[in-house]
Amino acid sequence: MAKEKRLKIALIGYGAISQMLFDVFREKKPPIDIVGVLVRPGRVVATQKTLGKRVEVVDTLKALLKLKPDVVVEAASQQAVRDWGETILKKGFDFMVIATGAYGDPVLWNKHLKAAEKGGSRLRLPAGAIAGLDGLLAMRLGTLERVKYTSIKPPHAWTGTPAETEFDLPSIKEPTVIFRGKPADAGRLYPKNANLAVTVALCGAGLDRTEIELVADPTLPPGTNASKLEVVSDSGELKLERLGRAMPDNPKTGVLTALTMADDLMKIVRHSDW
Repeated sequence: MAKEKRLKIALIGYGAISQMLFDVFREKKPPIDIVGVLVRPGRVVATQKTLGKRVEVVDTLKALLKLKPDVVVEAASQQAVRDWGETILKKGFDFMVIATGAYGDPVLWNKHLKAAEKGGSRLRLPAGAIAGLDGLLAMRLGTLERVKYTSIKPPHAWTGTPAETEFDLPSIKEPTVIFRGKPADAGRLYPKNANLAVTVALCGAGLDRTEIELVADPTLPPGTNASKLEVVSDSGELKLERLGRAMPDNPKTGVLTALTMADDLMKIVRHSDW
């Protein structure tokens, strides 16, 4: 009997998203092995103790790539994308990015596309905590007249952002728009909250023709966040609303973010193109 082919992945970061990926793969048991985790210097010992000997914990990209993963999964930050994305792709490793706000910089986006072409690798962008991108991707084959994405989170989820200085977040009593503008600005100013603004733009009308609103809403059910996607095109209209559970320890990130990453990785093993 032929030995089962298994997908090897390496994670950048060991926060809420990475921990959920471990949990999902442990429960669903797909043919996927997490072979390594890259953490900040000083976090190796503690993380290794948590994960045990089955996963190698390292603090340099060079050590991570020595494990020869099939896919390197960024679950850390936009800075990690900027620091290591080009090297990963040029060396021929597929790179999954969830902090897509980094690609609000078109120079970086084009640099990574060229690196992927040179390395024969793939840049993979999971949907994150949203649905409807399949419809948007199809509709852009026609003419997109309007694309608007709205991210809605409770006021405390916007702490540590520019909204904290512009609004008295604890005093907000009704849904309040805290940002209205372009995807690149949303991703830059709200790097832990608004990566999806750039994902929607890249999948649709582009960075200059996508409308973004960020909303602080104290009326959301406890422990949730929400989003809206509105598309008008010559092929019709799409209106989608989502209410999702936030990470227990991180109200800025939805549980669906990690689940879409896990699903995309599981789709790879269901196809024969890796």
